[in-house]
Amino acid sequence: MALKVTSVRALPPFKLDLVFSDATFGVFDCAALIEEPGSGQALKDRRYFGQVILENGVPTWPNHFDLSPVWLQEELRKRDLLRLPTPPRKR
Repeated sequence: MALKVTSVRALPPFKLDLVFSDATFGVFDCAALIEEPGSGQALKDRRYFGQVILENGVPTWPNHFDLSPVWLQEELRKRDLLRLPTPPRKR
């Protein structure tokens, strides 16, 4: 099964609150990413950045700029920002 993002929410100023299909989650800071040349330039507008949606489990903006769930998860893992789901408590 391919990794997907199951929930995305834009947070100020340029962060994404993400939940992945394997139940891992984290907040990814896109500030450095949108400074790079290319489609990410449109994301510098905070209102536009906030228009992120999920298309087939991929965070995508109206200009079709998207971010790979696998890449996002790897970047969160490298930065020690990927969180694992809390196991259910035993009774």
